[in-house]
Amino acid sequence: MKPITVIFVDDHPLIRKAWAFILKHDPRFRLIAACESGEEAIEKSSQLCPDVVIMDIRLKGISGIEATKLIRENCPGTKIIGLSFHNQPDHAQEIIENGAMGYLTKLSNPEEIFKAILEVQQGRSYICKEMAGRLVIAPF
Repeated sequence: MKPITVIFVDDHPLIRKAWAFILKHDPRFRLIAACESGEEAIEKSSQLCPDVVIMDIRLKGISGIEATKLIRENCPGTKIIGLSFHNQPDHAQEIIENGAMGYLTKLSNPEEIFKAILEVQQGRSYICKEMAGRLVIAPF
């Protein structure tokens, strides 16, 4: 089975490094870029056409929400999972309304991250356990 290609986007270097470490140690996934801004995520996604982008919602410059919308327009086959420290439904709802198929909080454990990637790659939505039942999403 070909590994699922992933771009991870977060403006905090330590978080990018931690997630890169987690993703690189599972043969089901291949991290092809770790971006620090929405602008960089849009550029790398256009160049690399990843299977999945894990997108922090709050970024300097272009927000993760706006970057999600633009990536989905440029790379319609790319699936996006929103990511935030916040567990408020309005944050998750906004990124989903702009094209994300899933939502994780930064408190999600690696197994839940892996499950989210696998689910959205298969065209299904995924909402982390912390948010389940607090968010209503339309089927994709």
